[in-house]
Amino acid sequence: MRRAMVLLGGVALAVGAFALFYRGPGQPFIRGYVSDVGATMLVYAFLGLLWRTTAARRTLATAAIAAAVEFYQIVGMTPPGIGGVLVGAFPDPWDLVAYAIGVVAALAWERRLVRSGDQTG
Repeated sequence: MRRAMVLLGGVALAVGAFALFYRGPGQPFIRGYVSDVGATMLVYAFLGLLWRTTAARRTLATAAIAAAVEFYQIVGMTPPGIGGVLVGAFPDPWDLVAYAIGVVAALAWERRLVRSGDQTG
């Protein structure tokens, strides 16, 4: 399981790096939403490394964290400096779709690797 979460974290970081450095067509979409997918996958991976629980609880916790980020944007409580860059400043309902895709992708990743026998802890 630990290996699956480390690999998922690596994939999430790769997705984030791609979104950050991409300069082609659709850059605002890639930067705005694909990065959210990667960020949510990274949160799931961190929770998987730090919290021994069921996949369902990890999924709910990741979704709650993502929703909290969006809530903070809605009420204008974005942290200053780098925190504001990480959390974002503008609420967007499509962010919730991107977060959901990230959570589903992370859950699918975990289930696939656990099913294939990677349960090393």
